[in-house]
Order: sequence, then structure tokens, then C-alpha cells
Amino acid sequence: MMRCLLLLALSLGAGCGREPAAPEHAEAAYRRYCASCHGLGGGGDGPAAAAMTPPPSKLTTSKLNLMDLMQVIDGRRAVRAHGNSLMPVWGQVFEQGGEDDRRARQALREVQALAEYVQVLQSRGR
Repeated sequence: MMRCLLLLALSLGAGCGREPAAPEHAEAAYRRYCASCHGLGGGGDGPAAAAMTPPPSKLTTSKLNLMDLMQVIDGRRAVRAHGNSLMPVWGQVFEQGGEDDRRARQALREVQALAEYVQVLQSRGR
């Protein structure tokens, strides 16, 4: 999975000073999976945020690049510097219901779409 993430990130290229373009379904996926904690605008102020310790990240101020965002969203590789994460392991959630490579590729596309949408939120926060 890590190799796939690396190849995908390398194939995307650099954004050269423009707002990243997220896939059309990315905002809907963000609203479904992320907004309850991170808020609609990515400010860490979703309806569930008040009950969380530590509070959810403010995505608008995140400095993570696409590859790092994908790793955090996928969640299967623990990042020791981040400590324990309360965030769900979305990579496993997206792969449910299938055992083949096609399901794994679809899960990777979902993770990428969410990461690209978070980059849009990052660019709005600058």
C-alpha cells in the first residue's frame, strides 16, 4: 500500500501556485466522513469536535503535502510523532466489502480524493 501511495503521489505532479483541483465527489466524501469532526470548512469545529480530546486538526492550517495527507487519511500506518490517533482508519473502511485488487485501488482513489479536497481547504486557509 505504501508503494502505491508513493507512486500515486509522484504521478500527480506539483501544483505550481494554483488551488488544487479535487475530484467532483471529493467534497461529498469529505462531508460524509470528515466534516462532523473537522467542520465543513476544515477549521476543526465540526459538531463532534467539542467532545474530542485532543480536538480534531484544523485542516486549513495543515502543512501536510498530498502524500502525507493520504497516509494520515488511510490510517493504516501509524506515525509515531502523531501519537495515538482517534481518527478512523479510512483505508480499511473504504476497502470493506471486497477482497480483490480492484477494491484496494478504489480505496486508494477515495483516500486520494479526500486528500486533494483537504488541499483545497489548506489553500483557502492561506
